[in-house]
Amino acid sequence: MEEKSFAISVRIEHRAMGRAKAARYHDLRTGHIPDYVDRARMADNSTIIEPAQPSALRRVCLAHRANRPTQRAMRKDAAVASCFIITFGKAAQPIFEALSKAQQDAAYKAVAEAVASLLGSEVTGLVAHRDETAPHGHGQMPAVRPDGQPLSKVLTPSMAKRVQDVAAQAIAEFAPQIVRGKPKAQRIADGEPRSKTVHRSVQELHSDLPKEIREKAAQIEKLQSRITKMRDEEERTATNVRTLATYERRLVESIVQMEEKQRVLDEGARALQDQQAEQAARETVLKKREEVVEAREQEATAQLDGLRAAAEAIMEGTVTRGDDGRPKVTDATHAALLSPVWRPLGPLVMALADMRSEMATSLQRFRDLFRRNELAPDIVEDGKDYLDGMEP
Repeated sequence: MEEKSFAISVRIEHRAMGRAKAARYHDLRTGHIPDYVDRARMADNSTIIEPAQPSALRRVCLAHRANRPTQRAMRKDAAVASCFIITFGKAAQPIFEALSKAQQDAAYKAVAEAVASLLGSEVTGLVAHRDETAPHGHGQMPAVRPDGQPLSKVLTPSMAKRVQDVAAQAIAEFAPQIVRGKPKAQRIADGEPRSKTVHRSVQELHSDLPKEIREKAAQIEKLQSRITKMRDEEERTATNVRTLATYERRLVESIVQMEEKQRVLDEGARALQDQQAEQAARETVLKKREEVVEAREQEATAQLDGLRAAAEAIMEGTVTRGDDGRPKVTDATHAALLSPVWRPLGPLVMALADMRSEMATSLQRFRDLFRRNELAPDIVEDGKDYLDGMEP
């Protein structure tokens, strides 16, 4: 016979920004509402401490990390939140639900603060859920302690055992019947099936559960066939009656197990979809950044080509002023290159073009002066050599 569980359990996971946001949405019921949630009972939930935003937790972790000597910067995908869930065994659930809502909230808070104190951290979020199959609480802590140590390193196997100890001590004030759960090593030593002592990943669940569900369905079909045959028998012996009861009990157990595995598979599928959506969002951001960089490179290239064209246009005299005083570019190539950068460079280009025009006018006036032969021959000769070496 299966031993009834009067135990309390606390499980802790360390989550980066994306999964911390998803956890906050789930806790506050602000995002996608899973199918297993009873919407009619959502109003019974309690926000004991509103969970902090993951961006705020990252700033807290950075500040705490600065208290520990380190040369390595915090990784972008580093954990920012240590999320935990407080659950109860089947036998403990009705005991806990018999408490008033205020007592339950106080019990959740006492357990959360005891766990955070043991780990050297603080509680930054705590929500009680009463809209699912079993009562439970979701808690949140910064992933880095004030001394700079990550909780992932603080939470050793021995520390994980102490977490269960302090949780049981805290809940005893409200429900003395609820005790600490049996350690995994003891459960294994007592012969508990491996499926109840080993946690599987989402990928493993996707691989294993469909096969297990098919096997359970085959067992159910086989048991139903046996039950039908035995019910068709007109004369049942006492042995047949006991056997029939055993088959019926196994049938009910198999149906319950199959439904549980289907629920776990559905949850795993939703978790995988959330991971894929998060990856797609990261790829979209990266693509937008690449487009911005490419646009900036094209803009820089156009500006550089415009600068080169401006220099050539001034040197070759293709930038002048028309009769109306407005800028005029007589070379089509220069005009095309100057067009994208004319707004920032136009005033400077025209100033240099005007200076070149004025210098050409002044040189022409000097040439005219020397051609009039009114100066001494030696001055004319020196001026001619000087002027002939200058471009108009």
